[in-house]
Amino acid sequence: MKCKICRTDKFSVLYHGRIRTGGFGNLSDEKQTVYCCESCGAGFLPDAGFNYEAQEYREAVDGGAADVRMFQGLHDGEQAEKIAVTGTKGYRSAIIADIGCGGGSFLDFISGVAEETIAVEPCKSFQKDLARQHTVYSYVRDALDLWAGKVDLAVSFAVMEHVDDPLLFLQEIRRLIKPGGKVLVSTPNYDDWLLKFLPDIYESFFYRQAHQWYFNGRSMEKLAVYAGFKSVELVYKNRFDVSNALHWLRDHRPTGIGKMELFTELDCSYKSLLERSGRADFIYAWFTV
Repeated sequence: MKCKICRTDKFSVLYHGRIRTGGFGNLSDEKQTVYCCESCGAGFLPDAGFNYEAQEYREAVDGGAADVRMFQGLHDGEQAEKIAVTGTKGYRSAIIADIGCGGGSFLDFISGVAEETIAVEPCKSFQKDLARQHTVYSYVRDALDLWAGKVDLAVSFAVMEHVDDPLLFLQEIRRLIKPGGKVLVSTPNYDDWLLKFLPDIYESFFYRQAHQWYFNGRSMEKLAVYAGFKSVELVYKNRFDVSNALHWLRDHRPTGIGKMELFTELDCSYKSLLERSGRADFIYAWFTV
């Protein structure tokens, strides 16, 4: 067994136990081992692959059918954070690609100002709806003949943890980007403070069958080097508030956000501290070509 990113064959155990197989409470029958590469720091779950075009994959990711309206209901609200990270300057008259775009929520929000929006999504049941507004491909390799070296910005939100080979995934995306262009990817952070603070409770929720790969800031920086990018800038985001953490402590389950108004004044400080320290639950990484 060798790491697909750096080809090292030395590993430690990041986690051993039952893992999530769908929504909360659905756990694997057998204990699984998530390994950590001792060289690049990436974590991986061996033999966890899915057929990305299959209904079963969407059920494992979102807990339901591969339906565009359901996807939009789940994910439209997340787009404000993504646009806050990207800013609004780079879209007008630009060529933008979203890799693993699902039902296309992000592209729908920016399509009015971009010159061209490219939707890369293997799930067949999404593609018909995506094609009404965007140029659609199943995989990045399918888009390279027409778009190699032409794309201003490629984004890929919460996708890289799902793929079989994250190094090849990023290398193919890099081929789309014009000189001076950028790639923005996001992924869960395995340095998430709740994961360290509540391991017996939170680990079996965090580690899941649909995620083959696990990253923190150090491993993202290493991945950027192996993928051939000029530079990488990390932006940490904590998507959940104080009430979420307190409910995890009390109820041992996810409850969403905004459940305890008493602590809302603490939320900004709480999130800022976690983001500055790299202990937030999510990482955005800007890669420069």
